[in-house]
Amino acid sequence: MTRENAAMHTYLMAKRMKDFWDNWGIEMLMTLSCVMHMVLTLFGSSRRSMTARQGLLRFLIWSAYLLSTYVATVIVGKLTLIQINGTTEENTDSELKGFLGSLLLVQLGSRDAITAYSIEDDRLGVRQIPNVMAQICSVSWILFRCWNYTLVSYLYFPLLVAGSITYGENGWALYSSLSGRSGITTSAFKKEKKEIEHILNLIDPSNEDAKTVNKLNKRNLEMVLKAYCRFFSFKPHIEKSMYRPLYQSDRRLSINKRDNDMFFPITEIELGFMYDVLYTKAPIVYTRTGFALRLITSLGLVSCSVAFAFWFKDAFVYYINAGFTLVVLGVIITLEAYQIYMLLFSDWAIIMLLKHNKHWIQKQLLRFLASRSSKWKRWSNILGQFNLVNYCLKYERLYFSTVLELPAVDIEIRKVFCTNNEVISDVLKGMLIEKMRKLEKPTALKPNSNFRLGIPNELADRLREEMKELDRNNGTTNLYESVDGTEFDKSIILWHLATEICYSLHSDRKDSNLKIKMGRHLSNYMMYLLAVRSEMLSIPTSEIVLEDARKKIMTFLKANSSVRDVETACRKLNEQIVVEENKEADQIPVTKNWCPLLVAKKVSGTLLSWSNCDIWDVICSVWVEMLCFAAMNCPADCHSDQLRRGGEIVTHVWLILLHEIDAEVDTNTEQDLEGQEVRVEVLA
Repeated sequence: MTRENAAMHTYLMAKRMKDFWDNWGIEMLMTLSCVMHMVLTLFGSSRRSMTARQGLLRFLIWSAYLLSTYVATVIVGKLTLIQINGTTEENTDSELKGFLGSLLLVQLGSRDAITAYSIEDDRLGVRQIPNVMAQICSVSWILFRCWNYTLVSYLYFPLLVAGSITYGENGWALYSSLSGRSGITTSAFKKEKKEIEHILNLIDPSNEDAKTVNKLNKRNLEMVLKAYCRFFSFKPHIEKSMYRPLYQSDRRLSINKRDNDMFFPITEIELGFMYDVLYTKAPIVYTRTGFALRLITSLGLVSCSVAFAFWFKDAFVYYINAGFTLVVLGVIITLEAYQIYMLLFSDWAIIMLLKHNKHWIQKQLLRFLASRSSKWKRWSNILGQFNLVNYCLKYERLYFSTVLELPAVDIEIRKVFCTNNEVISDVLKGMLIEKMRKLEKPTALKPNSNFRLGIPNELADRLREEMKELDRNNGTTNLYESVDGTEFDKSIILWHLATEICYSLHSDRKDSNLKIKMGRHLSNYMMYLLAVRSEMLSIPTSEIVLEDARKKIMTFLKANSSVRDVETACRKLNEQIVVEENKEADQIPVTKNWCPLLVAKKVSGTLLSWSNCDIWDVICSVWVEMLCFAAMNCPADCHSDQLRRGGEIVTHVWLILLHEIDAEVDTNTEQDLEGQEVRVEVLA
C-alpha cells in the first residue's frame, strides 16, 4: 500500500467514525447513562453493608457516580447542536432527541439510594444549586429548540417537571445533610416536640397508645423507636455538634442493664438513620412534601409513557428512534417503580407508619415490616484484622516496589494483602458491652495526648504495681510509663505484641475460654485501625511508629530465619533474651529509646506470671478501654465517612458512649436547657 493509499484509508476510517458518532453518539451515551442509572439504583444502598473484599462492586458504583454527570454534560452538549430545520421525519427525530433530554434530567435526579458518595460531597452541597439550575436551563433550551406543536412536544412539560423535581431533590438532600436543615435548629426541634412525645408514648407500656405496639412485635418496634429518638436528639452527623439533646424528655432513652443485647441492634439502626441522612434522599422522601413530589413525578412519567406508546403504537418496529426512546423510558419507569417498592423496606417507613397508624392497612403493613426488620442487614458486621507479626513475616515476599516504584503505594498494597476480616458474633458484642459498663467514667476517655490505663479492678491495679516493681528492680527501662503513659500508637503496638505472646502459649485453650478469642480479635482490630485506618485515630506519627516497629521485628525474625508462622515467632520472642539496638543514625525523635519488643516481652511476662487469675480478663479490659479511647478521640467526620465503607465497630462504640455520657449528665434544670438552645443558635 502506497503512502497516498494509506493516508486515504486513514481519512476514510476517521470519517466513518465521525459519521457514526454524529448519527449514533447520543444513543450510545444514553445507553451508557441507563447502565449507570441501573448500577446506582440497584447497588447504591448496598455500600452500608459492603466488606473490603467487594472492591469490584465498590469500583463500579464509584465509576458510575463520577461519570454519570460527565456523560450527561456531553449528551446535553450534543443535543444543543442537533439540526432543527428539514423534512417532517427530521423534525420528528429532533422532537425525540428533545424527549431524551427530558429523560436525561430524570435520570440525573433518580438516585434515592446515593445522593452523595462521600462526606466531601455533602460539604459542597451549596455548589450543587448552580449545577442544578444550569442543567435545567440547558434542557429547557433544548426543548424550546425542538418544540413542534405535536403530542411529543407537549409531553415535554410533565417530563421537565419530573426531571426538575428529582434533580432538585438531589441538591436539596446534599444541602440539608450537614447544614442543620434536617431538624437540628432550635425552632425545628420545638416543632417536633409533640412528635417525639408521641413516639415515646408508643414505648411506654403504661400509655394507651402502646397497646398498638404491643400487638405489632413490640421488641423490634421498640428498638427502631429508641434508635430514631436517640438519633433525632443527638444528630451525631452534624459537624461540631455538642452531642446533647436540645429537648429533654422525662422518660430516658437509655438502655437497661438487663437489655445488654439491645445495645448494638439499636446502635446499628441509629447509624442507619445517620447513613441515610448523609448519603441518600431518605430524610426528604419520607415527608409529606417528599411524598407529594414523588406522586407528581410518578404520575408524570406514567402518563408520558402511556401517551408516547399510544402515539407511536404502529411505528416501533420500523422507526428505530421511537423504539429506542420507548426503551429508555421503560428503563427509567422500571427503576422508579423499584425505588418506590424499596421505600417500604426501611426503618424510616416504620417510623412514618407509627406516626400514622390509624387505618387497618397501615397496621397490617407495620406488622409485616416489624417482623422482618430484625433481619435487615444495616452494616458489614465485621472486624478488620491486621497482625503486625504476620505483616513482618510476609513483607519480604511481596515485591511490589520493583514493579510500581512507588514506596507509598507499595506499603498500602502490602497492608491490604495482610488484612482479613472476622465476623462479629453476638457473644463478642455482649462481652464488649459488659466490659464497657465496667469503665470508671466514659467522660475520662475524652481527648488526651497520652493513653493511660483506667480499668477499675484489682487485676489492673496489680498490673501497675508489678510493672513499677520491675522498674525498680531493673533500673534501665521505665516499663510502667512506657505502657501506661506513652503515646497511643505505641501503646497499641506494645499491647498487641504482648497479646500475641500470650496467645501463642494459650492458643490450645481458645475454644474453652472465649476471652482469648475476644482479646486477640480486639488486638488485631486495633492494629488494623493503626495500620489501615490511621485517620480514625488522629495520630500524625502512626506511620513512623509502625515502620520503626516493623524494622525491629524484622531484625528479630532475620536472626531466627527458621520461623515461618506467627505462633512460632511469638514463642521464640518469649523464650529468647531480647536486645534491641537503637542506632543513633536511624533515630527519629518520635521513636528514640523506644524498645517495643523488650517492653512487650516484659508486659507478657508479667501477665503470664499470674497463676491465680484470668489474665485474658485483664487483656480484654485493656483492649476495650483502648477501643473506647480511640472511639472518643476519632473525629465525627471520620466516623461518618466509614459508614459508606460498611461501618466500623469503633463507630458503634463511639455512639454508645455518647449516649452513656449523656445519661450521666444532669440536664434537667431550666438554666441548662436555655444554655443548650443558645449554643445551638450560635452553631446554626
